Amino acid sequence: MIVFIYGTTAEAIKLAPVMRRLDARGVPYQQWVTFQHTDALRTAMPQLGLRAPDRILADGWRGKPLKKPIHMVGWMTAVGWWTLKNLGALRRAPRPSVVLVHGDTMTTVLGTFIARLAGVPVAHVEAGLRSGDWRHPFPEELDRRIVGRLAEVHYAPTPETAQNLAGRRNVIVTQGNTVKDAVRDSAEKRRAGSGTTSDDEPYGLVLLHRFEFISNLTLVRETLQTLNDHTPVTLQVVVDSYSRDAIEAVIGELGLSRLTTAPKLEHAAFVERLQNARLIVTDSGGVQEESAVFGIPTLIHRMATERNEGLGTSALLSRWDQEVVREFLVEAESHRGTNDDAAASPSDIIVDDLIRRGYGTPA
Repeated sequence: MIVFIYGTTAEAIKLAPVMRRLDARGVPYQQWVTFQHTDALRTAMPQLGLRAPDRILADGWRGKPLKKPIHMVGWMTAVGWWTLKNLGALRRAPRPSVVLVHGDTMTTVLGTFIARLAGVPVAHVEAGLRSGDWRHPFPEELDRRIVGRLAEVHYAPTPETAQNLAGRRNVIVTQGNTVKDAVRDSAEKRRAGSGTTSDDEPYGLVLLHRFEFISNLTLVRETLQTLNDHTPVTLQVVVDSYSRDAIEAVIGELGLSRLTTAPKLEHAAFVERLQNARLIVTDSGGVQEESAVFGIPTLIHRMATERNEGLGTSALLSRWDQEVVREFLVEAESHRGTNDDAAASPSDIIVDDLIRRGYGTPA
């Protein structure tokens, strides 16, 4: 039996292409969900074609988003309590079984520990990413290093990420991240439906939500002021329950007329919005990968990134330097790249490997 343990919207987006391909081959699997993201994940799952969870390990902080450290502690305690209550049943699970975790969240780490306690091997999707600095991004860099030591199978997106796992067994290069399939599947679905649309007025997208950014109010003020003063197009700042208060407060305080906030969209609508944007400013690794598929000029507003997608072509790393931000905005069009039309499907590679290892039997 194949079990997916995940809890954030980003994890769902990147694991959904794998699950859809398992469905297409008639391979059974289960979803064990921690709801590290609550409302956003509940909304995203049916939009991504995912069925209801087979098991719910926790439900955020009493059903609400994790906005404070104490909420995170309470959520982790709930996951731990669920594990203790169900450990006996987990150890009696049918063999061969495998638990798939994704990326570098707290759910990734907790899912890995749950599998290890149950004596079940762990397969890590998006394995081997390293920034080289445990402080950036924090705690994600520590999360993936922990899982990298405990997982039995490592699905590494690129030869470079595979090299970071040198000396470990069962490292499989997937020729990209599964987010490629998420974007391509979404684009294909739109082409088969109503097609794409574009706004008459050009716009850019801003997606800044990481704790290390949002918690630095001086950096938030400086960045939004620079964006407002030098952007060649109006900017839509996409906010979620974690970033909304800080972003909207600064926009109002500084009177930033070139920036407007917009709520998160379901993934297919977001991909269309991203594809039509003139430029992207983001601290999201997933968005970096998605924008690279289309070659959209992208500023990665972080001190360090563990991903190579787009770097040197359509993407530029700011290292939080406001002069780099300004120069990117002025010269954004020079960073435009070409669409990534590579034939390889990372999700197909993963599914083929799972079946080869005996973890799933096609119908």
